[in-house]
Amino acid sequence: MEAKGRILIVDDSEVILEQAKSVLLAAGYSVTTTSQTVGVSAKIRDADLVIIDFHMPGFDGKHLMESIRNATKDGKINFLAYLYTSDESVARTFRTLGFDGYFDNKGDPRTLVSQVDAAFRRIHLRALSSRFQGG
Repeated sequence: MEAKGRILIVDDSEVILEQAKSVLLAAGYSVTTTSQTVGVSAKIRDADLVIIDFHMPGFDGKHLMESIRNATKDGKINFLAYLYTSDESVARTFRTLGFDGYFDNKGDPRTLVSQVDAAFRRIHLRALSSRFQGG
């Protein structure tokens, strides 16, 4: 069976990474995880959705998004990037941080799957729109 989509999760917590990977694999997604910010740009090439923790030691999600955009040609990326946080004040500013959206209730696997499903509906709609517009 083909995966519903390819996800990369970047978080400094191994517990969060394992928990998220487990529930998303069970939901039918292909999941890659990393707790390292170095080399993320190479890993995103195969991702449809990138989920990034905001609070990481020495490097926050905003800086990681800036690094990813700088590493891609012309700053264009072919995936959706979502912030993963329980910090409501950060979540409200996701667009100014360079993210396409955010997943709240970090650490709650029950809500993560439904939020990821919604993000993939957006990805599929974007692909359909692109086909209809000839691009």
